Amino acid sequence: MIVRWITKDKAAVDAIRKRFQIPEHTTLNGLSPVEISQEDMPVFKETVRRGFMSIIDEKWCKNGGEYIFYSSQ
Repeated sequence: MIVRWITKDKAAVDAIRKRFQIPEHTTLNGLSPVEISQEDMPVFKETVRRGFMSIIDEKWCKNGGEYIFYSSQ
C-alpha cells in the first residue's frame, strides 16, 4: 500500500511511523510506501479512519535505494 499523509502534525507522523515501522521516505506529493502486518491492520485502519492519512491501493517496490511506484492504470 501507499499512504498519503493528511496531517501536518510532525509529532503525530513520527509516532505513526515508529508504531508501524513506516520508512521516513515521503515523496513531494506526501506519499509513503508501507507494509503493514495483519496483526497491526485493525489499529492501522483506525489511524486512517481518524484522518491522519489516506490509503492509496497501488503497488511499489524498492530497487536499491530507490522506491518505485507502479500505477494500476
